[in-house]
Amino acid sequence: MINFDSLTLKTFYEENFEYFEGAKIQKIQQPSKSELIFFLRTKGQTKKLYINFNPLFYHICFMTEETEKLRNIKIPKTALMFCMLLRKYIQNAKILRVEVPKYERIFEIYFEYFDEMNEKSQLCLAVELMGKYSNVILYNYDTNVIIGCAHNVSSEKSRERELYGMLPYVYPVKQKKKNLLKTDFETFKSVIDIENPAQSISSKFYYLTVVLVQDCINLISEFNYEKIYEKLTCILNKFPKEPCISNDYSKYYIADFPDTFKCSNINEMIDKYFSYYQHQYAVEQLRGKIIKYINTQLNRLYSLKIKQEAQTKKLEEADEYKNKADIITANLYNIEHNKKAVELYDFEGKKITIELDENKTPIENASKYYSLYKKSKNAGEYALKMLEETNSEILYYEEIKYFCDNTDTIEDLNNLSEELFEEKGNTNIETTQNIEAVEIEGFKIYAGKNKKQNDYILSKLSNAEDLWFHPLNAAGAHIIVKTNKMQIPENVILLAAKITKEYSSQKNNSKTSIIYTKRKYVKKANKKQAFVTYKNETEIIV
Repeated sequence: MINFDSLTLKTFYEENFEYFEGAKIQKIQQPSKSELIFFLRTKGQTKKLYINFNPLFYHICFMTEETEKLRNIKIPKTALMFCMLLRKYIQNAKILRVEVPKYERIFEIYFEYFDEMNEKSQLCLAVELMGKYSNVILYNYDTNVIIGCAHNVSSEKSRERELYGMLPYVYPVKQKKKNLLKTDFETFKSVIDIENPAQSISSKFYYLTVVLVQDCINLISEFNYEKIYEKLTCILNKFPKEPCISNDYSKYYIADFPDTFKCSNINEMIDKYFSYYQHQYAVEQLRGKIIKYINTQLNRLYSLKIKQEAQTKKLEEADEYKNKADIITANLYNIEHNKKAVELYDFEGKKITIELDENKTPIENASKYYSLYKKSKNAGEYALKMLEETNSEILYYEEIKYFCDNTDTIEDLNNLSEELFEEKGNTNIETTQNIEAVEIEGFKIYAGKNKKQNDYILSKLSNAEDLWFHPLNAAGAHIIVKTNKMQIPENVILLAAKITKEYSSQKNNSKTSIIYTKRKYVKKANKKQAFVTYKNETEIIV
């Protein structure tokens, strides 16, 4: 990924400044501490101006519905302080003009503002897109006094430039560079360091990044000062620009380069390029959060499982207690009182030693062993029941983890996140779900890859006679085959089983057990258990 540079901002301004002039700000949103969205209305259309001043992804553009989803934008229920400040001063205001100071990465939006005394003044929203120093500042243009900043900068953070309310707004220190278009070839040639030409050119001239210069040099078969000069001046002079993005999304350009795909305009290039990386970042962040939570739960469950397995051994102890009680009962008249132990024959003819309480009668010792038998039996059966629930819960989390590892869409991860963290207001089944479906010989096959999708295909898409498939004791998608009340051929069942294997953690195994049964035999279970319980299943090996 390459950063948003001054040349890209300049070309964005040249392409869109006419739309800004006279536009009304209908709504202001702040999804996070480093993002702003302005709903701009003018000339019969509304656009969403997206401003990102995160040090990783700083840029400005008009975003589409598609790229908004890629960015995983979520609006908080309670507006942040800076958002409320902007709403107070500039919501419903009209934009007078926009400007980009020469050679700077600052996008300025000017508004007309009337205060409580109905006195008119001019406000400016300065969007500074400068790496880790990126910020958004609202100040009074007439008095040059800052009203508020997205990020306040105190003297502790910066000795050169403080930014917070009531201070005068001043531009950052200007870079000491030259304009290549006003520089003759000989001067250009004289500043180039032959050992590091791209770095030396970028450090001496405005609008030229190291990446852009280096890629221009790479296009020239042999290093040639004159050809480099011509290529760079041509890019700066060319209008309209030819925005494009490299096929692997590693770079973007405002001029045509090989191994790229073209964009219709500068805004589309910016929007697609940065939303791509924001999506990648959001996916990895959310995936990491989910996996961390699941691993914590699984570690807890594995430890619990070991303890419960140990408790189930009480069933074996219970059998021993009952056996001793039965033997004592069968030999009541052969046992002397006040004995600490007695040797008797069990029901298989083997001699065993049974410990006794010398203060109890034989019948009381038998009762004691019967009591121990019931206590151990109850404890063992309870542990066995809890072990089944624990195994079911382990399977549930392993299934979520499998889907988390095997999805690249933020939408699927959001669904998993809502399911795991039980976000309020999302408990109802949605009327539509993005369910993958294939058709084989007239039979539709649906794959549910999270709880919402499973609920949907079980509750909405399927009926009692449809077939439900799932890998046996393994994580994987829940598959429904629509039978349309017809007999499903064996080859379709086999293909459905193969699809089930493909959507499971066992897909790389040479052989996998797949179970299937009619939908009417499948019931939804509790959240912290496996997704469903089932009966009358058939097992097939694929």
